[in-house]
Amino acid sequence: MAYLIKDQAAGIQGIDDIIASNGAPVSSVGDVDQLQLWNGHHRKYWNNDERMSPAPLARLLADSIGRGQRILELGCGSGRDAVFLQEQGHSVTATDFSGFAIEENMRFQGESGVSFFVQDLQAPLAFPDSAFDAVYARLSLHYFSDTVTQNIFREIHRVLRPDGRILFTCRSTDDPLYGEGDELGPDLFRSEGQVRHFFSEEYTRRVLAEESFTIDSLMLRDELIYNHRASVVQGFAHRSQG
Repeated sequence: MAYLIKDQAAGIQGIDDIIASNGAPVSSVGDVDQLQLWNGHHRKYWNNDERMSPAPLARLLADSIGRGQRILELGCGSGRDAVFLQEQGHSVTATDFSGFAIEENMRFQGESGVSFFVQDLQAPLAFPDSAFDAVYARLSLHYFSDTVTQNIFREIHRVLRPDGRILFTCRSTDDPLYGEGDELGPDLFRSEGQVRHFFSEEYTRRVLAEESFTIDSLMLRDELIYNHRASVVQGFAHRSQG
């Protein structure tokens, strides 16, 4: 079942609220309207072949956890990974910053069983403590300052059950786009309106350790993103028992 909750203070909003806010800046990094940027990005690439089939990262998660898990996806985009994971027997809640992406997912994949929400990752995650067994985030956590990034990982830790898993990828400092545009902070750049925070292996380890995650695996690898080579950090970790 797909549905939305109107709870702006907690970071989840209804479609009407998102559409109404499209004319106002929403990002705390720079003067760019990141909501309009992402709505436009999803409109441009919505039917791209790359977005039609599940990513290898989603298959890795499916192979690494038992069936019937409660999974939260942060940054679901076209919904392909969320629907795939739901089809594997899991209960998936899929969120995205873009109201356009969530609206399209509800329109075309509303019968998938996935619950779709609009969620601004700069706001607290609007879910109770220990609500999920796993959090999945492919290329969605690398758009924020260090302070906001730490808050996001703290929120992920909160909504995971003890020993729950997180699997994510972020663009790395070895990425071809690293250094392009205006530097906003350490490893943080704005290029053509888009803000990107590039993760080093050292930074990834530090953020996970500070938020009481235990790393199961951490690697640098290359992948294609819209037919362009990208370098990403891939992290697999679990929440501490405390």
